[in-house]
Amino acid sequence: LGGVAETIRCENDASAEAALKELLMEESVGIVLIQDRYARSLTPLLDEHGRSHQVYPVVVEIPGPQGPVKGADTITEAIRRVAGRGIQG
Repeated sequence: LGGVAETIRCENDASAEAALKELLMEESVGIVLIQDRYARSLTPLLDEHGRSHQVYPVVVEIPGPQGPVKGADTITEAIRRVAGRGIQG
């Protein structure tokens, strides 16, 4: 990806949570891409970020090497968090 300044490799849910907390506090971060398998375990943290009304960083779930988590519509969920409005699904 062009413009990617940093990548953080996470091996488990705990390391993903620690990395996400750090990135959410960093003012220079605009977008965080997170594998959907980690995002599922971090739903409370992501919901809290959405309720904080912070526009940045935008957190977008992406599928991992194994493919997307069944039933996940990650782009729509990201838009809902950022826009703060319901989107008919």
